[in-house]
Amino acid sequence: MPAWKSKNFEQEKKAILGDTATIKRMLDDAVVEVLLDSEDDSGLHTMFVEDTSMSNMKLFVGFSAVGASLLSHVFPAPFPHNWWCLLFCCTYYFAASGVLQLLLSFVELESILLLTRRAPKVPVPGLNISTHFPRFQSTYTLGITPIPGGAITSLARAPAFQPEVEGGNTSKHSMQRSWKVEHYFDEEGVFAEEDFMKSVAEFLAQYTAMLQADWAEGKKQQ
Repeated sequence: MPAWKSKNFEQEKKAILGDTATIKRMLDDAVVEVLLDSEDDSGLHTMFVEDTSMSNMKLFVGFSAVGASLLSHVFPAPFPHNWWCLLFCCTYYFAASGVLQLLLSFVELESILLLTRRAPKVPVPGLNISTHFPRFQSTYTLGITPIPGGAITSLARAPAFQPEVEGGNTSKHSMQRSWKVEHYFDEEGVFAEEDFMKSVAEFLAQYTAMLQADWAEGKKQQ
């Protein structure tokens, strides 16, 4: 039995109904928990594992930017003798900040989780899990799109998540599903987390079945 099915949900999770950012974060956390559920023998977890390469690169760039700002303060020379160090540190800090902003704005977009395959014979090298929940709207959309290679090298050229298009991206190995959030939050903002996770698990089971069918078809052709 998946861990989330045996979980104790007695502690209520609540959100202000007009706070779309908090509601989206709660829904995203539930999606990630189902995706990474190691006790669900039929889920994507058996075929994929979390790809942390992108987040590791962002951490490296961020910490190096902080290190540059720290160096500008502790460099053992008074101004103006340290002007070249200040110039380098300021330039590097703004360049690193620009790289992180570019990744967020043009590469990651609405991605909440990246997955990479466990076995080389899985029909998709990686998956991009994205969600969309516009402000003052009631529809939450979850989309899965394939990544043709590693997250760092291939995410920018992977099929785009298209929540505004009915049915989503129609490219191979892409799938999308939308839910009305009022089905999972009552008038007081209490989150029906277990019900939502069941809905997500059903959607992921359909996607897993599609991949397994492609995998089986690929084996027949070999």
